[in-house]
Amino acid sequence: MEQPFDYIHALLNRQMALRAKIEGSPIAGEIEFSYGNDYYQEEVRSIGLAMIRDGLNDQGEQLILDFVKEHYPKHVDVELEWIKKMMRYLNAITDTFIDNLHAEGYRWLQGNVDLPNEHALFYPIFELNSASLQSFELGLNMVVDLTNPNEIENLRGWAYYR
Repeated sequence: MEQPFDYIHALLNRQMALRAKIEGSPIAGEIEFSYGNDYYQEEVRSIGLAMIRDGLNDQGEQLILDFVKEHYPKHVDVELEWIKKMMRYLNAITDTFIDNLHAEGYRWLQGNVDLPNEHALFYPIFELNSASLQSFELGLNMVVDLTNPNEIENLRGWAYYR
């Protein structure tokens, strides 16, 4: 098990890389972050949930809540519910899970963070959406094509249905 410092260090590195990509994008000035639609929040969520899965329950939850308290203080209760749901309903990405997505007609997985990231959270989508298209414009790799074996071969992370 890693120590909390290791997770925080990884988070800070990912946030710096994210900032560089966003600031280097031609649409950088047009982006408005809001609760649940914030790339930095998603990085924090991914690391916080990884900490919880690895046994650092209090530290992981606190990491997520600290971010929300600072940036979206009216949504702390909503975030607590989100954390509980994620810990209950996350699915490991396995060959069987991918086969089930194919059978249900899903064509893409939308990730919450720039890939590769072993702590990414994905949700299946039938068609590319505005979040997918914005991530492409920013130069972020957040979408996985389920019809491309190369993209799903070593896919790591967790998935949930919205």
